Amino acid sequence: MATITQKHIVDEIIANDGQYMDDPLVVKVVEYSNMFNGETAWGIIYHGEDLNRYHESAACVKPRTIWEHPVLESTGEAHGSW
Repeated sequence: MATITQKHIVDEIIANDGQYMDDPLVVKVVEYSNMFNGETAWGIIYHGEDLNRYHESAACVKPRTIWEHPVLESTGEAHGSW
C-alpha cells in the first residue's frame, strides 16, 4: 500500500495502465481526504494487496475509487483481493 500526494504521479500511473517506474503493477487507485490536513490523497493498491484496504475511517475520509486496472473487471475481482 502506498499513499501519493502528488496528482501528476497518479495521472502517470493511470495513463500507463498501472505501471510506474520499477514499482509493482498498480491495480486500483482510491482518492480520499487525509486526516492530517484534509487535503486530497490517493491510495495506490498493488497487485496482490487487499483491494478494499482504503475504506471509510478516521484516516481515510470519503474514499472513492477513481481507477481500476482493466484486468479486475475482466476477472470479476474488482471488489475483492486479486
